[in-house]
Amino acid sequence: MALALFGLALLTRLPFATTNLYAPDSVLYARGMERFDPFDQRPQPPGYLWYVLVLRGIDLVTHDPNRAMTILSALAGAATVALVYLLASRLYDERTAKVSALFVLTAVTFWAYGGVAYPYTLLAALTTLCALLFWRAMDPAQPRPSRGLHLIVASVAWGLAIGFRSDLAIFLAPLWIFAATRATIATAGLSGAAVAGLVGLWVFASALADGGLARFLEAVRIQSKFVDDRYSVFGNGPVAIYRNLYELGRFLGRGLYFLIPLVVVTVISAEARRIELRDRMRTAFIALWLLTPLAFYVFIHVGEYGYIFSMLPGLAILASRGAIALAKGMRMPRTFKWIVMAVVLGNAAIYLLSDTPLSARETARHDRGIDEKVAYLASFSPDSTEVVTAYDEVLVDHYLHGPPVFRYDPVARPDFALPLSCDALAPAGPCAGMDVDVILWDDLLRDEGPGWREVRMPHGARLRIARAPRSASLRVSEGLGVEIVR
Repeated sequence: MALALFGLALLTRLPFATTNLYAPDSVLYARGMERFDPFDQRPQPPGYLWYVLVLRGIDLVTHDPNRAMTILSALAGAATVALVYLLASRLYDERTAKVSALFVLTAVTFWAYGGVAYPYTLLAALTTLCALLFWRAMDPAQPRPSRGLHLIVASVAWGLAIGFRSDLAIFLAPLWIFAATRATIATAGLSGAAVAGLVGLWVFASALADGGLARFLEAVRIQSKFVDDRYSVFGNGPVAIYRNLYELGRFLGRGLYFLIPLVVVTVISAEARRIELRDRMRTAFIALWLLTPLAFYVFIHVGEYGYIFSMLPGLAILASRGAIALAKGMRMPRTFKWIVMAVVLGNAAIYLLSDTPLSARETARHDRGIDEKVAYLASFSPDSTEVVTAYDEVLVDHYLHGPPVFRYDPVARPDFALPLSCDALAPAGPCAGMDVDVILWDDLLRDEGPGWREVRMPHGARLRIARAPRSASLRVSEGLGVEIVR
């Protein structure tokens, strides 16, 4: 069954694979494949060395960094579906396992990320694999010597996983402690030594590839400070909690959609609580697995739809338990399959048929739009064109060879004015002429004031263009509003 689910998941991912690098971070990973240097954002620190090395191995066959990343995303997404089935079957039963796997299979953003150049489906696969191994190390049905061996194996897997996704060092630490407290002191010590040794190996190898330990640690320090200064409660105070909660709610909402009511049922239903609390160790295990990433995202940073994939497998299992509890609470057990079918088909329809963010249509529009935008801008004179981007600067630089790109950080510079004269723009690239074409690349930027015209690409992507004299200025308000001030 696990192999069948893996095959089904893979078949539903590969047709939607994109042909261009998806986002700025995708470009950073591609650069890291060329030369690993986290200090130079190749990729961003801490570098995820094992992930980059696997990509290089796949690239030896594909000769295309984007294809290598999308293949790994599809494989990791399919592996997650199979692993969720295996974990849920050991935590609960076969019915819960099948439903949990179907819920993950059709989760909208998870489906989308199975075809793009991002590492987040791998995050889901690794956290589920480690959770499965930790649970086996705690299973009271296993003899004590066997549980000790399973803990060592789980610890090795966790130590290796950290080299792929360093955030798993935080997210899975409570699970490891929980499992280690149920082992002998000798087994727990050996397991801890295995984790420390593998993490040390990853740090040493990353430092060696990055030009030395001091340089690597400095890159990590700079990246950590960047996150603290912009997103975390330590650098921004309580307002960071509100901002992070807003983003987390948005990402979870689009990742779960019709799963949300079922998760809520599991939490608030007296029948569901009664069943779950029969096994307090299992309940504590799931709570630690889900709540540790949640705390990090609320207080530190949650910057991407894919971040919530560390929680999605566990939430899918909770949703499956909610479907069972809902059918029992209605005293209509035959409705169970209809509840599951409605949720699966509803989420699949959102991905396949709607035009919402990260649907199949929106992802294809974004992917093909890169080629179409670049082709359209090829006719513009580089010395009288200025492309403006707030979020896609690395991506635009990677694909757009010609017009200079003006980029800014909407968090660090929410309000400013920029003269369009050659004296002000000279460092950005070639500059000449009495007028300049200002082009908004990002869809999230708002064109304000008169003078803008919108150009739609064949597959729906768009550019906003304004012709302005060099004596005018570009004014940005609240980070996203862009106006030409003459």
